[in-house]
Amino acid sequence: MKDTAQQVDDLIANSNHISKWVEEQSSEEQSSWAQSIFTRLLESASQPRGASGNSCVKLCGFVEQSSKSQSQSLKLWAYSRDVTIQLFNFYVEWNESDNHRSMKLVLDLLPQLIRRNPDEKAGQETKSTILDNLISIVTGKSSKPLAKSAIKALDHLLAKDIVTLDEIRSSYVTLQQKDTSKNPLEVWKSFIFELFHWMTLHFVCPTAGRFIVCVYRGLRSQDQRETSGQLSIETWHRWLLEAINEEPSILEPVKNYIFLPLFKADKSEALGFLKRMNEHEAVSAGHEIDINLPALLQLAALEIGKKVGLVEEPALGDDKSADSDSSIVLDEKVLESVLAHPSHEVRSLALSLLMSSPSTTRPYSSTALDLLRKHLATYFADSDAKFRNEVAGKVRDMFRRVRGAIFVLKKSIPRAAARKQKEQPGQVQEQHILYRTNLISLPEAQLVHCLEYHEKFLFWYIGFLCSELTPTASYQRHSASLKAVTFILRMEGEKSKTWETADDQTLFFDQFGSSWLRALSDLIMDPFDDIRSHAATVLRWIFSDSRYRNFYLMARQGKLNPTEELTELLRRTEELARKTARADHSDGVARVSQLLYRLSENEQHRVALLSKLIGGLEARLVVAEKDLGRAVLDAPLHGDFASLCYMWQVVSELQFSEGELQSVQALQDALVTCCERVWAAVRDILCDDSPEGHLPQELEEVDGLDTKDVLSYSFRSVHEASNLMRIIILSIKQHSRQGRICPSKEAYERIGNLSFTQLASLRHRGAFTTVALTFSTCCQLVKHLDQAKAGAEGGTTLLEQWYAGTLEAINAQVSTTRRSAGIPAMMTGVLSANAPNPSFEQVMNKLMEIASQEARVTETDGSNLPQVHAYNCLKEIFKSSYLTAMGNKSEKFLPQCLELAANGLKSELWAIRNCGLILLRSLIDCLFGSHQSKALMEAGWDGKANRIAYHRYPSLPRTLLHLLESGHQMMASIAASSAAAESVFPALDIIRRAGPPEVLREELQIHIAKYLASPVWHVREIAARTLCSCLLHAKWLDTITSIAAESVRSQIGNVQNHVHGVLLALKYIVDRLSEVMPEQLQREKDCIDKLENPLTRTIQTTSPSSPVFSLSTGAKSRPWNHLKFLPRILRSQILCEHSPGPGQLILSNSNSLPPTTERGLYSGHRG
Repeated sequence: MKDTAQQVDDLIANSNHISKWVEEQSSEEQSSWAQSIFTRLLESASQPRGASGNSCVKLCGFVEQSSKSQSQSLKLWAYSRDVTIQLFNFYVEWNESDNHRSMKLVLDLLPQLIRRNPDEKAGQETKSTILDNLISIVTGKSSKPLAKSAIKALDHLLAKDIVTLDEIRSSYVTLQQKDTSKNPLEVWKSFIFELFHWMTLHFVCPTAGRFIVCVYRGLRSQDQRETSGQLSIETWHRWLLEAINEEPSILEPVKNYIFLPLFKADKSEALGFLKRMNEHEAVSAGHEIDINLPALLQLAALEIGKKVGLVEEPALGDDKSADSDSSIVLDEKVLESVLAHPSHEVRSLALSLLMSSPSTTRPYSSTALDLLRKHLATYFADSDAKFRNEVAGKVRDMFRRVRGAIFVLKKSIPRAAARKQKEQPGQVQEQHILYRTNLISLPEAQLVHCLEYHEKFLFWYIGFLCSELTPTASYQRHSASLKAVTFILRMEGEKSKTWETADDQTLFFDQFGSSWLRALSDLIMDPFDDIRSHAATVLRWIFSDSRYRNFYLMARQGKLNPTEELTELLRRTEELARKTARADHSDGVARVSQLLYRLSENEQHRVALLSKLIGGLEARLVVAEKDLGRAVLDAPLHGDFASLCYMWQVVSELQFSEGELQSVQALQDALVTCCERVWAAVRDILCDDSPEGHLPQELEEVDGLDTKDVLSYSFRSVHEASNLMRIIILSIKQHSRQGRICPSKEAYERIGNLSFTQLASLRHRGAFTTVALTFSTCCQLVKHLDQAKAGAEGGTTLLEQWYAGTLEAINAQVSTTRRSAGIPAMMTGVLSANAPNPSFEQVMNKLMEIASQEARVTETDGSNLPQVHAYNCLKEIFKSSYLTAMGNKSEKFLPQCLELAANGLKSELWAIRNCGLILLRSLIDCLFGSHQSKALMEAGWDGKANRIAYHRYPSLPRTLLHLLESGHQMMASIAASSAAAESVFPALDIIRRAGPPEVLREELQIHIAKYLASPVWHVREIAARTLCSCLLHAKWLDTITSIAAESVRSQIGNVQNHVHGVLLALKYIVDRLSEVMPEQLQREKDCIDKLENPLTRTIQTTSPSSPVFSLSTGAKSRPWNHLKFLPRILRSQILCEHSPGPGQLILSNSNSLPPTTERGLYSGHRG
């Protein structure tokens, strides 16, 4: 078999015509060879996108060629049910998150295998199986979390006429066990609402929306042939309102993924729906805070209708004659009212409705521009960031349309004048300007009038943006205005713009004058970083373009001189920064320095600027090296480093002559030396175990100096110096480009080794982030060094040296912090290089080996624990978004690390238990994502699709089972029960939140049920909640009855504990079923009486004198009255609130833990 497998691998690797090779084999062996090749290709394709390569293409090609083979044996194999079903399973499982382009080949292949199957009956059976699986996934009957793939497959099969709407409805009715005599429209409503529920997930909503449109159009076309059960537009409108009322968050997906494709595909249908919306209900202009959902739906539909050309803007006056069968006209009075609506959603939709158009050159009505003048100031000042971002996108399109309209109007006026001269003289009747008609056909006077008010609006808008930049305005106004003007300048600077006219100089560029320069100069010293950044960008673009000729404050003879303006601005900003010593002011000075360097006129001036700044930095460094206290008070360094950092970004972009390149290279080496000197000057401050309170003895006597000043000086200096080193390192990528600056091999080594040393010894958390980013950049770019043998000793590369140094730090560094200081960042930095040595697998195996080493309290004092550092490194690897983006290689190690984390929870040492807990949190975030709300986490599984794609972690179910089994072994020891309790929490919590995997489901449920007898209260509670997730199915009553009967004769623990666990489980099951599957409870109401007797007998057996029987009030009401025992059960699980008495379900002699809430399960100590 090994030889056959090797032969198959060789064949796949070397042959492009695998099917032809199979055809050449004997007919008896063709099927077995084909199956072996198919299985191997399927295994290769069933991996994350980065690892599967082109296996999916080969897989589809092989099956398709086999289906067209001349060999009957090979052809029958290709059309066999197993091949089709395996391809289908592969698609739905791996397209959900790894939907690379080749997956479309699988989706295209499936209809061919069904339609062309020589055995028509077998093809139909295969189709029915696939359809049932898809419907069960979409409706939550299947536990596979594969909704997006299933909906996409359904949509494809329906579009290809492989399945029909009637077949979908029949399958849905059968799976839901619905009454077949029910109105078909009600069945479709139920099915479409299942799809609406999936639209709450952002990654599913495009696919779900497309399928809903497909179903809707199919039903409408079907109804034209069948009058019974017709889906009317009114019914469709009512369904939409009900769906959005249930889940308001789907309004945006409905607008983008249902209305837009529907309106584009069928304009007559869309027009009927829009007219229905326009006539049904006017948008409410009330002042209530609650969102008016019909108004939102109406506005959303009208907005999309306008984008596709079905809705026209309001004309001047109240002329309704233009309304036709091809479009509808908005009522401007409605727009006037809703633009001031208290709801952000309503206002955003109304603004979009007012501004949007399918054409970027269609002029606005004067009414529309008046409304914008009235409301834009309020919109720019709004406190809601999401709303302001939406407004920013809309005003960008508005500006483009205004400029386009002016361009078209200027071209149309001469044509209109020429046409007028050709016409017979006569009286021209005045009429309203209806802008949905062709502009060329309008009279010249109306075109001129239209042009005038567009130009006036453009002047007003540019002045309005400038007025929003006044220093006393709010951050919101500054931000919105700067974003708007940034878009404007970018669009006006593009060579591809289509609206350029001869009058642009006075119309646009001359509007940016001295008031703009003054406003932007003030904002470059703003407290907010993004405001300073935007202001500097705007200054750079305007100064770089000579067309902005009025942009000056002190130009001589009216001629713009950017260098002169910036030199004066730099003088003023430096003076202010010296007075305040504020970080934001220093950053402003740095940005002005960058602008001055970028816009300098010649090489000598640029080199002189750099030399002057570096000379000043070196003078301050001398002060710091001699007297740190004086340097803190009189000679801060961070401003100079920040200025050089910004300037070096420009240096890296410029092309230098040979002489200037040598000068700049020498200055670069001097900068690296400065970075080393500043680290030597402040390292004692930042490397102290408690840097926040550390003040060297020689500085204690300095007047006006405290620990805060020294720490701030040290941190800012290292922070800015590290940023500068990173900018220098980044230029290594252009080492092969002539005339570009890049660090020498020696400078690269010095920067990399300095960053490594800083990470290894820093104790100031604020400095970790910056230095870690610099070190990570060094590791990622080390491949650009010549021969990758920088500073090699004995032939080892820099990366290998840093990896060895990190391992040495893990083994030797004392655990001064629970987060291991910079060691995790060192390890993730090395891994970010994605190098073959050390490889990701090699690093992970080494870390797991170190973390799994046993440590005992008697053998260590707790100060030197390499296990702690290894755990923290693993945690950082799983949290790193950069490593995930590289291919998520950590995914296959997740089950092993989960078991490792659980074992860490059993450790005798608190430090290891704590790190195991933190690693566990990181692993659970990897499994579930960090986007789930607290309510969703606490509620647990809902009985529908698993919240973990178990097929991506094939060893995870076995790991969970192993953790539960090992917990039982530890439970046998009373002394170790607390550690055992903590060690089983990971497995219990994962199953509780994700639902049980299909494989090993029964075994897991058996082990979970055993924990209901635990002597630890908290374990019983979590086990009960987990068992609840396992029993969200039709046979829950039989299972819980069996468990209840077993609890009476419990052999695995105290009977009273076991009964208590069962009662907890029953309570959670009934509560959860009433929330997610109320119909399940209704179906079981006639069988529920049989459960009362064993439970009552259990309670009477264990506690005949219990006060349970007298507690009959205060229970939650149920939808049916058969659970008369339920008040007693609900009360029995809260008896801990009463004083302990004989027979109660609390064991005073058990090793119990107090009940806690779910949020306390994995709180951990993060330092």
